[in-house]
Amino acid sequence: MIIPLAVFFARAEELILMGSFIIIGAGISGCTAALELARLGHAVTLIEAEARAGGKVLSYCCKATDECSRCGVCIAHTAIEESLRHERITLITGAVLEGFDPRGDAVSVRIRYSNPHISHNKCTACDKCMQQCPQKCISKYNRGGVVQYSIDYQACLLHAGKACRECVAACAASAVTANGKTTTVELVADAVCVATGHDVFNASLKPRFGYGRLDNVLTGYEAEQILSRQTYLVRPAESVAFIQCVGSRDPKIGRNWCSSVCCAYAFRMARMLMHRNKEADVTVYYIDIQNFDKAFTAYRNTLIESGMKFIRAIPFSIEKSQSGRLIMKIEDASGNRSFAEHDVAVLSVGMGPAENADSVAKLFGLAQDSFGFFRPEARNIFVTGTCREPQTITDAIGSAKATALEMVRSKT
Repeated sequence: MIIPLAVFFARAEELILMGSFIIIGAGISGCTAALELARLGHAVTLIEAEARAGGKVLSYCCKATDECSRCGVCIAHTAIEESLRHERITLITGAVLEGFDPRGDAVSVRIRYSNPHISHNKCTACDKCMQQCPQKCISKYNRGGVVQYSIDYQACLLHAGKACRECVAACAASAVTANGKTTTVELVADAVCVATGHDVFNASLKPRFGYGRLDNVLTGYEAEQILSRQTYLVRPAESVAFIQCVGSRDPKIGRNWCSSVCCAYAFRMARMLMHRNKEADVTVYYIDIQNFDKAFTAYRNTLIESGMKFIRAIPFSIEKSQSGRLIMKIEDASGNRSFAEHDVAVLSVGMGPAENADSVAKLFGLAQDSFGFFRPEARNIFVTGTCREPQTITDAIGSAKATALEMVRSKT
C-alpha cells in the first residue's frame, strides 16, 4: 500500500508523541534541545533558575559589518523565541531544584517555583498584567525579538501576605497563575538533560590588569553592552587593546584550559568596532590564536588589511598615566619588554564551570572532568552546551540538537 508522505509523517508523529523530557537550564543549549524535542512531537519541561529564559546569549548583539560575521547571535535569538512560544514546551522560571530520583526507565525531578507564574507559551505580550499590577513589580524584557515578563517577588503583594490576584485577572489568555506563594511539583519524564551553562572568569582575580580599579578596563561582555548602544567605547578616535586568554591557559590559578571561543569573539567585536568607528585604532595581544573555522585565514588577512594590529605578547601590568590613558608593560615570548599606551583595554575572560556546578553534579550523579565540566555517565541523564565544555554559539546549538536526538533514541 502506498502511503502519502503527509499521512506518513502524521503517523510517525503519533508514534513518538508519548515521549516526555526535562531540560535543566534555559540558555541557548537548553532552549535548542527543548525546541528540537518539541518539533519531534515530544512534551518538554524547560526549567530555569533565573527570572528569564535565554541565558547569557540573549544579551549578546549581532557582530555583522557589511556582511554576516557568522557569530550565531541572530540564530540563537530566533531559537529562544520559538522555544518560549512552542505549545509542547512548558517553561518554568525562577525554579529551585529540590530533588532528583532515577526510576529505572524514567527520572523524577522535584522543583519549587514562586507565584505568580507566567506561562510564556500562552502569553500574548499584551502588557495587561504589567499595567494592572498595583505594585508595578512586573517588568517587560525585549531583546533580540524575544519578549518576556518577569516578576519582582520581593515587591509582590502576594509575597507580603496579601490576597492580590490583579495580574491573574488581567490576563485574558490565562497565562498567569497564582495558587499560593510557591508551588512545588514533581515531574516524571523519560530522561533529563542538564544544560546549566557556564560562568566567565572574574577578571578582578588578575589584579595586574586593573579590572575594577581602572575605569577603562572592561570585559568583553561589558564592551559588547556599550557597543549595543553606541559606535565607540570611550570616544570616536580611540585606541583599543583586546587582551586574550584572561583566566584561561593559566595553571597557576587552576584554569589550564583553552576557552576556545575567545579569539573568534574578540575578533568579531573588534571588526565591528572598526567598521562603526572609522577612527578607532585596534591592537590584539595574544599568546596564540585559535582557528575558528575554515575561512579563518582569509578572515584574519581581512582584519590585518583593515589596519588591525596583532602582537604576540600579553601585558603583565596596566596602570593609568597622568593624562588618563592606560599604560601597558609588555613582555613578548623572547623576554623583550616594551610599553604601549591605549585608551581602553578589553579583556577576553575565559569560560569555566558554573558556580553551582559541584552541587548540580552531586544532585544528578554526574562526573566532572579535571577542570570541573560535566561528563555524563548515568542512565537517562544527558549533558549539553557549555556546562560540558567551552563552545561557541553555533557549536552549542549543534551540540544541543545532537543531544536531543540521543535522548529520543534512549527511549526506544
